[in-house]
Amino acid sequence: MSVDMNSQGSDSNEEDYDPNCEEEEEDEDPGDIEDYYDGVANDVEQQGAVAFDPEEYQFTCLTYKESESTLNEHMATLAATLKFSCYLSIM
Repeated sequence: MSVDMNSQGSDSNEEDYDPNCEEEEEDEDPGDIEDYYDGVANDVEQQGAVAFDPEEYQFTCLTYKESESTLNEHMATLAATLKFSCYLSIM
């Protein structure tokens, strides 16, 4: 019994298919992306000076001498903990 494979529910678009040809992509709808940032200023609550902000951190920059002194202190502590000698640079 022989079966004709061409008669077996073939796609009518098969003759139009070219494996070397890339299909033209349809223009994608950007959807909400364009409007993502519209009105953001209105969405953000205006916080007063007394509002607590957990991401805020107060700091003071050290001077060169203060940073050198702090670094040397930490290196001495680390050297004592690890039990090796550390020569501190004196400038």
